[in-house]
Amino acid sequence: MTHHDGAAGDPSTRPLFVVQRYPSQHLVARGIGILFMVGAVVLAASELIERDRLAYIGVTVWLTTLGGLGAIIFFYVLSLGRARILVFDDHLVVRSGRRRSRTVPASEIAELAALMSGRVRGKDARGRTLFETMRVYQGFPEFVSWLQRKTPRQWAEMEGAGG
Repeated sequence: MTHHDGAAGDPSTRPLFVVQRYPSQHLVARGIGILFMVGAVVLAASELIERDRLAYIGVTVWLTTLGGLGAIIFFYVLSLGRARILVFDDHLVVRSGRRRSRTVPASEIAELAALMSGRVRGKDARGRTLFETMRVYQGFPEFVSWLQRKTPRQWAEMEGAGG
């Protein structure tokens, strides 16, 4: 398995398709994170406007709890939005959240597992997770067909195990 940062490589080489979340799946959550942060600022400002002697405690509470929660939601979902699998004829380029992209040859996929919620996970011979994706992602049906062609034995084992 080699690492790939997405910028290197021949620009004429295009993936067959991409497996990723639909934008709406993470844009709504980003909006919720922003809403929490804005709410925290408004509530903190209202504490300051009241000029209570304990206002700074209220400001600290609003900004650290509600604002912090909003920031965590926003940046976590931002990371999820970057996750994708670029599918080529004989390999994948997998990016999981904030990690660097890595190239996974089809021959390295030793095991496939069907998980709850329509997820599929691929592992190498040492048991390390190579990729994980869900049925509700863009490109998932094409990815299933690709896996059936490129990893027929692993696909059959997964199907036989009740996946």
